[in-house]
Amino acid sequence: MTTLTLSLCVGAAAGTLDVIPMLLQRLSLRSCLSAFCTYLFAAVIIFHCNLPYLPWWADGMAVTLMMALPVVLNFTGRDRKATPAVLLNALVLGLLIAVAKHFL
Repeated sequence: MTTLTLSLCVGAAAGTLDVIPMLLQRLSLRSCLSAFCTYLFAAVIIFHCNLPYLPWWADGMAVTLMMALPVVLNFTGRDRKATPAVLLNALVLGLLIAVAKHFL
C-alpha cells in the first residue's frame, strides 16, 4: 500500500470519527462534509511532512490544530460553546493520525 493510499484511508477513518457525533446532533450536511474533508486532507499532509523541532507524535496535533484554527475563528462570534470541542477534536484526531503514521 502506498503512502498516499494509506494516508487517505487513515484520513477517511479520522473524518468519519469526527462526523459521527455531528450527524447525531443533526448538523448540516455542509458542516459534516467540511469536517470530513478537513481530516482527510490533514492526514495526507501529516503523512507527507515532518515538522522540525517537534517529536513525531506532535506533528499531527500541530497540523490539525493549524487547519482547525480558521474554522474556530469563523464561528467564535456565533457559537462559543463549540470552540473547545473543535480544538479538542483537532488535538485528539491529530494525535491518532500521527500514531497511525508512526506505527503503520
